Amino acid sequence: MKRYECFEFLVPKMTDQLVIGSLSGQRVEWGHLSRHEGNLLVASMGNALGIGMGLALVLPHRKVIVLESDGSLLLSLYNLPTLGNLNPPNLTVFVFDNQVYSGTRISQPSATAGKTDLEAVARGCGIGYAATIRDLDAFKREASEALEKNELRFLVCKVDATVLHRDIKRPTEDQLEHKYRFVRYLEKTEGKQIFLGRG
Repeated sequence: MKRYECFEFLVPKMTDQLVIGSLSGQRVEWGHLSRHEGNLLVASMGNALGIGMGLALVLPHRKVIVLESDGSLLLSLYNLPTLGNLNPPNLTVFVFDNQVYSGTRISQPSATAGKTDLEAVARGCGIGYAATIRDLDAFKREASEALEKNELRFLVCKVDATVLHRDIKRPTEDQLEHKYRFVRYLEKTEGKQIFLGRG
């Protein structure tokens, strides 16, 4: 299963959802395919799930989608017990597991290339609906259900190791612009001021 094809399926389904993405090759691919103002593609590994969880808790009427990678999640496994206990029903977590750290020029196997099973870890942390997806048809089915239902879903998507993201042209928008665009989108859609300018 190819991550890019999964994203091609998801992108047209994004309307008013908030999409939080981790720093990895998937951040480049999603940013290339989606111009949704509700995207927040963070510039650090290990933070997407925590940010997504926080948004889901403070905005329970909004659907929040987290796009994680195996490497990013492995850096922040402490989020899973919190997620299992808080159980925000408006949150869906996609973990795109290619079993390698592939953002750099040299790819190294991640722990999921060995004995680590992220679905089992999630279940052990109290996450009721955790599943591992291995083909595109199953992804489409699970993703569609997750977007429709008001239930925490944790979906480990086993994808091919790829370096496609290295050939995608980078955006002209820098990280500060990206962050402020997301915040202004939240202000507009929630009718609340978040940032107050200085000067």
